[in-house]
Amino acid sequence: MPGQPAPDGLHAALCAALPGWVKEVFNERPEIWSKGSDGLDLVTSLDLNMQKLLEVRLPELLPGSAVVGEEDYRPHEGSGPLWLVDPLDGTVNFVAGVPVYSVAVVLIVDGEPALSAVYDIVQNDLYSAQSGSGALLNGAVLHPAPGQSKLAVVSSGLLKDFATVAPDALAQLLTEFKLRNFGSQALHLCYAATGKVSLVASREAKGWDDMAGALIAQEAGLRYASYDPGAASVPLDNDQKSLCAPPETFEKHKPLFARSCA
Repeated sequence: MPGQPAPDGLHAALCAALPGWVKEVFNERPEIWSKGSDGLDLVTSLDLNMQKLLEVRLPELLPGSAVVGEEDYRPHEGSGPLWLVDPLDGTVNFVAGVPVYSVAVVLIVDGEPALSAVYDIVQNDLYSAQSGSGALLNGAVLHPAPGQSKLAVVSSGLLKDFATVAPDALAQLLTEFKLRNFGSQALHLCYAATGKVSLVASREAKGWDDMAGALIAQEAGLRYASYDPGAASVPLDNDQKSLCAPPETFEKHKPLFARSCA
């Protein structure tokens, strides 16, 4: 759920600064390393340097705030405002030359998202939202496109769950949507906010993947929550098992995705 309002002017200041910060870092030649036990994920020097820059610049925008991010994530113990960042969402795309990747930033106040921004680096598009104030795309009010897209984004981890425990549920989903995965969860949620896709579901997305885009989608009128019927409070570094869609689509399909949890 969206949370407390952020200080006046902070949303505008973040939106004005974020593209320039990204340009400071993304003119470097990256080093690349494998990440994770399966070797399928990557991290680059740009991920690390972007996070370091955000750790300095975000508290300058909001003195007294802390910053945590995907790289070297550590749970935050304090009670003050917290910035949660994904310094490069879509690193594997970036390394492969696939032009879908972003930087995602969300401010959490009293445990709830207050404002966020997702910068589509290739398209030079800035999606943003402030709790209770609607969603924006490049500073203009974001209205989801009329009509219903036939595209749904489903993560590879969730597809594996379906194939293992509920292949009939996956078959049913395929009668309603064409499935896509563009490789940046933050942008997936922004695509849902614009109406480019009708549904986004992920088993393995973490809080830094989801929270910035989820606030934008919610402020555009969509629903976002866990599809896991047993979900309670999920730590930011755990699988969020998330579903995002317009309210009617969400309610219709949540039981279908819950079957993947069996």
